[in-house]
Amino acid sequence: MTTPRPERILVIGGGYAGVLCANRLAGRLGSRARITLVNPIEPFVERVRLHEVAARTDAEPATRHSLRSLLRPSVGLRIARVTRIRPDAHRVDGVEGAENRPWTDHYDTLVYAVGSGVPVGAVPGAAEHAHNISSLEAAQALRRRLAQLSDDASVLIVGGGATAIELVTELASRRPSLRLSIVTSSRLAPTLSVKARRYLEQAQAMSYVDVVEHTPVTEVTRTGVRTDQGEELAADCVVWAASFAVPTLARDSGLEVDRSGRLVVDECLRTARHPDILGAGDGSVILGPSGATLRMACATAIPQGGHAAATVIAGLEGRSPEPFALAYLVLAMSLGPGDGLVQRTRFDDTPSGTVLTGRPAAAFNELNTRYARSVLAWERTRAGAYRWAKPPTSARREGRRRSGRRRLRI
Repeated sequence: MTTPRPERILVIGGGYAGVLCANRLAGRLGSRARITLVNPIEPFVERVRLHEVAARTDAEPATRHSLRSLLRPSVGLRIARVTRIRPDAHRVDGVEGAENRPWTDHYDTLVYAVGSGVPVGAVPGAAEHAHNISSLEAAQALRRRLAQLSDDASVLIVGGGATAIELVTELASRRPSLRLSIVTSSRLAPTLSVKARRYLEQAQAMSYVDVVEHTPVTEVTRTGVRTDQGEELAADCVVWAASFAVPTLARDSGLEVDRSGRLVVDECLRTARHPDILGAGDGSVILGPSGATLRMACATAIPQGGHAAATVIAGLEGRSPEPFALAYLVLAMSLGPGDGLVQRTRFDDTPSGTVLTGRPAAAFNELNTRYARSVLAWERTRAGAYRWAKPPTSARREGRRRSGRRRLRI
């Protein structure tokens, strides 16, 4: 009797979604599958802490971890960069090593979990003149630049979301003599409730920050930025934190993408033309009839990594996969050491009236950040250990509605 060949499952991306998916697949499928995770670098980087890396030298050890140590021993790890997916041939091409040696591998199922970064080419001059904190290397480069600045130098951060706010408040707390400013095309923290925004505006660290709202930046120059009104805002250092961008791999491979280049998947996280390719995390998007998309964050990526694994397993076992369901619970952000803000949200991620602030919020935010990495370790030892909150209607439909004593999850 011939032993069936193990299913070849390739996971592209070693972030929250990719690591959790690979661990769950390996734990649930065992010898039935050969799982390989491909990532350009060996360290697993907690991107939610990169604003701390940019502001101080002692933050890096808590941000950088061995990717191998987070993966089950049976998961193969290849440090390489995928340059092309060839879906008709069930093959990926890429390069590995410092010498960029050509590399090819075949798959039966592929999970696309490439993550996201900062679109430094979004406006002219951003790539040449602006820093960002989209990666560990970028945060380190910004820290080196900040160390070169005089105490009263000017630092301008483009963006009004959590990334920009966490960075500027961390800098304000560490170097209050810097002349700090935020320039955003909308209002500051547009997803917060009125109560939460009021606290943010009055936070101690924000008292050192000039905020310029409703002012789109159209160009980054050597000496600052230029706005859509032609006004020039001078700065000794510009940081781009306005939005996220995704790798061009899906588009370059001829897969269906949205306008921003994210892989388009259905409600089960499969691509339409190639159901053996699934997407999870920032690099993919579920396009529903409403046009609304999910938050690009680890709060979305981790559940999607788990659900992508469930979809793959269902297919191998001849079952119909369930649609992805997620109930958001909170939006948490740091406002510098000892301060924070936690916005309770409705299941659809819109803000509710409940807000936690100050030291309790800072403690919650730290626990929440640690929890995000801890779930990866849980899956390494016990597949299925991590579960996420789902809307009550979805829970009833799946027959898994739980009591109100459910533990809080991100």
